[in-house]
Amino acid sequence: MKKKVVVAAAAVLSAATLVAGCFKGGVLNRDLVFKTKNGDVVFSHVYHVKVKKMHCSYCHPRLFKKRFGADHFTMRDIWQGKYCGACHNGKTAFSARDPRNCSRCHKQKAAEGGNG
Repeated sequence: MKKKVVVAAAAVLSAATLVAGCFKGGVLNRDLVFKTKNGDVVFSHVYHVKVKKMHCSYCHPRLFKKRFGADHFTMRDIWQGKYCGACHNGKTAFSARDPRNCSRCHKQKAAEGGNG
């Protein structure tokens, strides 16, 4: 019985340490930037977790693996309701299929040659 309690306590402590690390200077307090040919895609953990009050388990591991860069997906995947498209479908959140919304995620690079 004592061994089970110790193992359970260690698991809770480990999970609490991981969550605290994510919030204190970790990945939840910074944007994730995905490099694409159509402009970098900026994902804000702060907005999704702190503003929208979404728990990590809402997306991980159901939609995304927990390690940045572990998932490889395309706009076609998103349009098919996978990854970001699970929510960005025009019902739960703005539609990723609507061309008017491209710049909400894709941040265009400044024009080369000092013109932008």
